[in-house]
Amino acid sequence: MALALYMVVWGFKNLKMLKKLPTYGMVLRALLWLGILLAAGWLGAAPAHAASDGGLSYNIGPSFSVGAGVGYSMRDVHLSSNWADTDVLSSSRFLVKPDIAPVRYVDIYGLIGAAELELQNRKFDGTLGLDWGVGLRPQLFPLVWNNPLNITLDGQFVQTRSADHNTHATLDEVQASLIFSYVMKSLAPYGGLKYDHTWMEFKSKRNEMQDKLDWGLFIGCDYFVTQNVFFNLELTIFAETAAFLSTGYKY
Repeated sequence: MALALYMVVWGFKNLKMLKKLPTYGMVLRALLWLGILLAAGWLGAAPAHAASDGGLSYNIGPSFSVGAGVGYSMRDVHLSSNWADTDVLSSSRFLVKPDIAPVRYVDIYGLIGAAELELQNRKFDGTLGLDWGVGLRPQLFPLVWNNPLNITLDGQFVQTRSADHNTHATLDEVQASLIFSYVMKSLAPYGGLKYDHTWMEFKSKRNEMQDKLDWGLFIGCDYFVTQNVFFNLELTIFAETAAFLSTGYKY
């Protein structure tokens, strides 16, 4: 666990160094982040009996869980008024996610943490700012019986704020996902289709930049180390190239 914590801390301390990689190193930087996160997650997990109930990709309420994770993403964006004026937006973030399922198969969750934004061509290199959001996750199947296959909808709104000297940027993101997960004892692999649309404003210029592509695919896996302690890894392509790793506790 100490080694896992050291690797995560090292990643954050050397974030500026990673961000100085040249343009063609954007993918390399994402792979470096993914390597750090994977190592941290697996080295931090101790062998123990695992249960097949619960997870972040499907619902079994009433329940409550809280998790924390780190992620990195890149996406192509363009000026709202000029499709040809393109840029690459990247972000690094740390989020805490409290999740409550007040009734069976319905989850309500919040997101709170810190993130930074970077635009490659415009030389915008933002500092850490507030990252927050809310979400709702209703389950579509099964509803009245147990089944290892779960089909779930997920909708969320996330806002990220970052600043580079006197330039302040706000990124609003709306996501809607259709998730297919399959529960196998301590593992629950999943995947699906995601609609992910963003608006980025600088000071008072609303919708100055937005995505070039709104639709994407994602895959992930929930892994329960014990009946209550879990890890989650998720990768996204097309709408954005992203990796996110989290760990948490489910009551």
